[in-house]
Amino acid sequence: MPDRLGTGPTLFRQISRRLIVFTLLFALLDAGIVVLTYARQPESLAHELLSLEAERLAALPDPARATASPGLAHWSAQLLTPHTADDARLIDWTRRERIPGGYRISGVRELADGTAPRWVLLRFDAIGVRPFLPVIRDELFEHVALPLVPLTLMLLAFNIISVRRVLAPLRRAEWEVDALDPDNMALRLTVPGEPREVDALVRAVNRALARLEAAVTTLRDFTAHAAHELRTPLAIMQLSLDRLGDTPVKAELQADTDQMTRLVGQMLDLAQADALVIADAESVDLAAIGRAVVGQLAPRAFALQRELVFSDAGGAIVRGHAEAIFRIYRNLIDNALAHARPDAVGDAAILVSAGPGPQLAVRDHGPGIAAADAAHLFERFWRKNRNASAGAGLGLGIVKRLVDAHGAEITVETPAGGGALFRVSFPPA
Repeated sequence: MPDRLGTGPTLFRQISRRLIVFTLLFALLDAGIVVLTYARQPESLAHELLSLEAERLAALPDPARATASPGLAHWSAQLLTPHTADDARLIDWTRRERIPGGYRISGVRELADGTAPRWVLLRFDAIGVRPFLPVIRDELFEHVALPLVPLTLMLLAFNIISVRRVLAPLRRAEWEVDALDPDNMALRLTVPGEPREVDALVRAVNRALARLEAAVTTLRDFTAHAAHELRTPLAIMQLSLDRLGDTPVKAELQADTDQMTRLVGQMLDLAQADALVIADAESVDLAAIGRAVVGQLAPRAFALQRELVFSDAGGAIVRGHAEAIFRIYRNLIDNALAHARPDAVGDAAILVSAGPGPQLAVRDHGPGIAAADAAHLFERFWRKNRNASAGAGLGLGIVKRLVDAHGAEITVETPAGGGALFRVSFPPA
């Protein structure tokens, strides 16, 4: 099962965060430039403040009754029309005079309130910075906030599109890595070509997978060769044991030899199972193979005082590898023989069945399987009690590998009456 994702921020979030910080710094810089510009040009501040006051008066229902804005002293406003003033006074103008602590500002502005043309003559004293704050605020909104909002949205949209396109090869590589199968070491990641950094990373991972495949292949070959080479000395040992008389020592040596022979056979089965690729599946009769396996293992079962019973429920035709299915049967029956009761005959016999349909099953009346052990049954070399078990823990691991190679599924059930039931379900032929 793949590990959970790290808790650190994603690359997209990191880029977005840096973009926001950059935008804020740019806004602060822009605001500083606006404030510095107006601080060095008091005439512009006075002009804009006078225009702002005129706009405020134009928005009032009765400009003649208007009062001063906060921060302005000696404020006065006089409405002018063409009938009460000469044309020269009706031209927009601004005058600024230096006074202690600030400026005295006066001038004429047209009132654009939708009525008949009229103007207003404004006079007031602006002491300190407070009277100019609305002007600076409006300038910051128009020259800083207003341009930056669409610019930020455009940059964020560009960021989303660009980063997602750049990260697409990484996401594909992540999915392909999660889909890697240890049983198929030839799989490789798709090389994206661009961007160059992702391409280099994927190629490095593929080189690592190639080295891992070579190491696993070497290990499998070593296991198969070692098991094959051990067969000859084991055969010589068996011949030597056959020449000995019936003594307790011979019985102990015979038990050890049988255990080693079984382990070597399982090692060979494991190596063959790992290398099994069913390219040309053939039609296989599960019932025929089941009878052959039961017939082969019947003498061993009899020696162990156990009984094997085979039944054919019909329709057990599948597409697969006959020898591999033979080993599935054999390992499941070996497991049942190891865990069945000593008097496993009659109603307590080991039941081997084929069908109905594309499935096979092996059921014993042994101690059964604890729920906590079910998750480990098919792990290689796993044994619940190593001191009480003479096996190597390979049998069910071999079965699982062979079942997977057929695209089949193996389940473990606890039937009524105790024991364990292993069922292998194959795809329809």
